Parts: sequence; C-alpha cells; structure tokens
Amino acid sequence: MGVPDKPSTEGAALDDQWTRYCLEIAGRRVFWWVVLGAVAFALQLVLIFALDVTSALPLVLLVFSALVTGLGLTRRPSFPRGLDHRAWIHVRVHWRGGRLVVHGERPVVLDVSAGPLVRGRISRHRRAWVVAADRAGNTVVTFRGVPRLFAARVVRA
Repeated sequence: MGVPDKPSTEGAALDDQWTRYCLEIAGRRVFWWVVLGAVAFALQLVLIFALDVTSALPLVLLVFSALVTGLGLTRRPSFPRGLDHRAWIHVRVHWRGGRLVVHGERPVVLDVSAGPLVRGRISRHRRAWVVAADRAGNTVVTFRGVPRLFAARVVRA
C-alpha cells in the first residue's frame, strides 16, 4: 500500500500515516541541509589548509555552513505537544487578505505561513485538514497532496 495523499479523520492526528509521512519528509529535508552545511565547512577547511587559498571564498563558505547548519538544527519541524491526541478535521477554506479562512459551524481565521505555490493549490481545491486548536490558539494545517504540516495560529474565531 502506498502513502496516502491526505490525512485520515479517524483517530489521533499524530498516529495518522499522512502525519508520520509529513514528519519523515521534513526530517529528511533538515538532514540534507545539515549535510550541505557540513560539506561547505569541510570544503572551506580544504581551501584554507590544503590549497592555501587566500580569497574571501573560505570565509563565505564558513558563514554559509554555519547559517545552514544552525537553521537546519533550530527549525526542525515537530508536531505541537497539545495537539497530538486530537484528530484531523476536514474543512473548506479560502484565502482572504493573506489569512486562511476556515469554514464551518464557527468560521475561524488562521495565520499560516505558506508560499505562493501552496496558496495557489489551496485556492484551487479549497479544502484542508485542521487539528482543533489548543487554548493558546496553536494548530496545524495540511493540504491534500502537499506533504507538509503547516503550523498555524488562530487570529479570529
């Protein structure tokens, strides 16, 4: 059986195969950024000690490796703690003023950081899966065919 292209609305979201797949993809992405940072660091060491390069290139590689490795390690995605026992909810959505409006019994407006490609896909499909927000207004949103979990914050209920 292959990986599904959407989450299941049955059971806890963290136990869902789609959620595990999204977290695995995100972990791989972080791993390769850290590997790229390590390669850049090794390359700058080779340029300095083995090839005796005196240009600014080793310094640029050092800064690049520090930034990539630091960002990769600090931005490691995780599923928010208070949301792990809640289930995914299938909802209709649309974008208004840069915010995601979730339709339902009580419409909710979410602040989601998604790029233009994902926004275009959402605008076409107008559906998403959301985990019920915790007391602080934190939630997670995902979209069909986009193997990524988007952290979101409730702006208005």
